[in-house]
Amino acid sequence: MTLARALIVIGLSSAVSACSRDPHAAAARDVASGDRYMANRQFSEAAIEFGRAIQARPDWAEAYVKRARAYLALGDGANAYDAFVRAADLDPANVDVQLQAGSLALRGDGFEAARSWAERVIANDPQNAAAHTLLGQALAGLRQPEQAIQQIEEALALDPLSVPAWTTLGAARLRSGDRVHAEEAFERAVVLAPASVDARLALAEYRWATRDARRAEEALDVALTLDPDHRVAHHALALLYLSTKRAAAAEPHLKALANRPEGGIALADYYLALNRRDAALGVLTPIRDSRDKPHARAARLRIAMIDYAAGRTAIAYRALDDLMREQPDDEQPRLTRARWLIRDGDVAQADRYAREAVNARPESAPAQYTAGLTALAGGNLQDAESAFRQVLTINPRAAAAELQLARVHLAQGDAARAVGASQRAAKLQPGDPTAGVMVARSLRAAGDLSRAREELSSRLTKEPRSAPLNVEMGWVALERRDLASARSAFSSALQVDPQLDEAQAGLVAAEIAAGATDRARTLAERWLRESPSNASLRVLLAKVQLAAGDAGSAERTLRDVTTTTPSALEAYELLGQLYVSQGQLDRALGEYQALTARGAADVGPLTMIGLIEEARGNAAAARTEYEQALAKNPSAAVAANNLAWLYAQDGRLDEALRLATDAQSALRSRPEAIDTLGWVYLKRGESRSAIEAFERAIAQAPNKSTYHYHLGLAHAQIGDRRAAAAALRQALTLGLPDADRAAAQATLDGLASSGKRP
Repeated sequence: MTLARALIVIGLSSAVSACSRDPHAAAARDVASGDRYMANRQFSEAAIEFGRAIQARPDWAEAYVKRARAYLALGDGANAYDAFVRAADLDPANVDVQLQAGSLALRGDGFEAARSWAERVIANDPQNAAAHTLLGQALAGLRQPEQAIQQIEEALALDPLSVPAWTTLGAARLRSGDRVHAEEAFERAVVLAPASVDARLALAEYRWATRDARRAEEALDVALTLDPDHRVAHHALALLYLSTKRAAAAEPHLKALANRPEGGIALADYYLALNRRDAALGVLTPIRDSRDKPHARAARLRIAMIDYAAGRTAIAYRALDDLMREQPDDEQPRLTRARWLIRDGDVAQADRYAREAVNARPESAPAQYTAGLTALAGGNLQDAESAFRQVLTINPRAAAAELQLARVHLAQGDAARAVGASQRAAKLQPGDPTAGVMVARSLRAAGDLSRAREELSSRLTKEPRSAPLNVEMGWVALERRDLASARSAFSSALQVDPQLDEAQAGLVAAEIAAGATDRARTLAERWLRESPSNASLRVLLAKVQLAAGDAGSAERTLRDVTTTTPSALEAYELLGQLYVSQGQLDRALGEYQALTARGAADVGPLTMIGLIEEARGNAAAARTEYEQALAKNPSAAVAANNLAWLYAQDGRLDEALRLATDAQSALRSRPEAIDTLGWVYLKRGESRSAIEAFERAIAQAPNKSTYHYHLGLAHAQIGDRRAAAAALRQALTLGLPDADRAAAQATLDGLASSGKRP
């Protein structure tokens, strides 16, 4: 190579090297590459290229703007907002960038940030209509509708043709309660921009908010005609169809969103809700195998749910273990495991996982809700109530928590509070039949059958084929002794769902109430022929046999259930009751002991063993069973009540008072618990407190002779012979058991001989 040629080569390489080190040139190349990717709708690649440009030139505002738009195209609002903020800092004169940042802040409910961006623009450009619109939107979000309307009207004065201003004015007027003028504003926006998808979406949102689903659907259909690929319109239509119980119509719109992982997860959830597991699996598998780790985890969790539902429980639990090991702070696998364990009957383990989730994130509504479910499953009503109330503290609109609270209150015997909780749930979810059923059930428990019937009739007018509503109407009619209506309601439910066990049980109960045990037996036997392995139906047949007085057949049926389906705990309980009614306490004891040996989740069997031991005169054994029940569940109110009585008899009065107080608190409306508390007070010599308790028990059960007897003893303790005699005579008139009758008569005779006859 000649010297001249060498010099030329060196010069060229130096020039190339200098060019490669020029950040402006490198950034320009990266931006040009990103622009090409944007044109080809390869938004992820575009974002990467714009990021390289920013690395080369961190001070180039335009590169940040382009990257923000790529993120917007990807639906990544958080990163788009960060990029716009950086661009605004680098180019304070760029009003459009500031308005974009404000709009994104608004989209994420960052109303204060949006307000700040709007005010920043207005300070430099008071005539900017878009900034006044943004400020109005932010003020509306901050629940300042009057100031919001003022700002938007100023925007319209500056630009009367601004479609965003008109839609924002409509939203602000709607929030202020001015529906008429709100609709006018939304309609005006559509007139000004008939081809605007955003205007149609705003109008649809207004119509949906005012419960005009039909016309909301019309507006969304037009929006999709204008832009068939508009994701928000597809999402809104899918939600509208699901909320109006047209699930099939929602599927095409969910499919239109499934080209992104989050849309695929939503489609899979839709399929899972319809029990279309194969379709869900087809959507989830490619997401599970993708490089998108968050959505891959979500897919794996749902695939585990499919395995669990299909009976592949070992595989499902292993999948949860893997997810928890990989990311211990993710609560979803832990909460899913807790709910599965409840279904599998392992309430203690379920409670452990739920508590771990709550301890990790006390502010998590799903964690608190699951803790409430585990407490409820274990019969721990106080902890369940506390957890569901915590959910409502976190999210006051959590209708599911209100429904669970209603269930807790019903279990506590507090029908009034159950009515209140169920009505709040129904207000939050007016179209939910479950809430309507719970309202009616609570009213039924409160004895208000007329209101319960009105509640159900109103809902059945709109949803005549709702099986849950028809079932509850059947039970209301049964309590009203309207047997024809009860039969009709239960039959209507079975037409919708022929295997609905609650409807089957209701129809059988209606036939038994009518004295038609033969018809009841025919029904149960027919259903059993159609589903011969259904243990619930065999238990139902046993109940019919018992009602018909055929104890031998009932025993054989129940024995068969316990042999073939050892997990059917109700069969053991019915056998125990059958043996108790026949005076066969030893056999009854064996059935309840079998229940506890099989790991019954609740404390009922232990409590029943205690009751049987008491009936056998074995107080020591009864005490042991009640103590075991309370060790298993400290909120076991019946066990606490009975143990308090035994402790009082043994002179363990401080422990008795604690237990009796707890039991009375849990069994608010039960006179038995109030009587026990009074008995403990009587043993402690606190006669006035005892009298007050006995009088409250009598107010709830005026024909209970034992309560009058106890009241007589309390009055005698303080020397009020007249009141004591009156109570004892009333007890004897109502009829006392032999031992108590003799003691009451002896006390009455003693009062007579101790002084002037009362």
